[in-house]
Amino acid sequence: MERTRLRSGGAVAVLLATALLTGCGQDGGDGASGASDAGAGKASGPVSVSALRAAADKVGPDGADSCPLPYDIARAARAAGLSGQTGAGAAPGDDADEPAVTAENGRDAQGPGGFAANPGALVSCLFHIGAGTVEVHTIATESASAENLLAPVIMSAGGFSTEELTAYLRRTAAGAPGEAVASGNGDCVTVRVKPSDDGDASLVVTAGEDGSAGPGGGKLTGLALALHAQLV
Repeated sequence: MERTRLRSGGAVAVLLATALLTGCGQDGGDGASGASDAGAGKASGPVSVSALRAAADKVGPDGADSCPLPYDIARAARAAGLSGQTGAGAAPGDDADEPAVTAENGRDAQGPGGFAANPGALVSCLFHIGAGTVEVHTIATESASAENLLAPVIMSAGGFSTEELTAYLRRTAAGAPGEAVASGNGDCVTVRVKPSDDGDASLVVTAGEDGSAGPGGGKLTGLALALHAQLV
């Protein structure tokens, strides 16, 4: 799986995310709205800008070997019907030289987009499940919609055109916390998260890369929902 980081996406990726944030991220108003819906759950301690920044500081600029967030990947995989050994880091042969965890605290972000436009933080954790690799991105921002800052990641994993990506982000922006939105190819699932502050947060789970076989949209959705449940 080719890993796409927010900080290494380059100017084009940042501008794309900024354009999408302006074009569709604000249509639904405050991303924290709807938190009282049935799927919302209670406020989540680990997910807020300040909490993710603290977690990102623990990870540091060189990455880390274990995820600082309370994800039990083995339990989530069982709930999703996925089999095989689980653990931190990529499966053998997938991103072997990549750290298991990367993070951005967003404090020194520079424009025109990204965390400079919508302050926040990101923690991305690689996990292996059997012979496959998934990446769990947890992002929180001060304003809606947090997942728009992961537009380059979502576009790559989902195999989206620009128009398809815009439509997908409109769907995620309209979703209530706890609602999963999967890409057509089944390799990207976004679940909105109710943060513990007044900001906005999302969980984006990706598998494989466009054209490769992931666990399938149903099982990846089950995995994403199981991970979300561990946060609330």
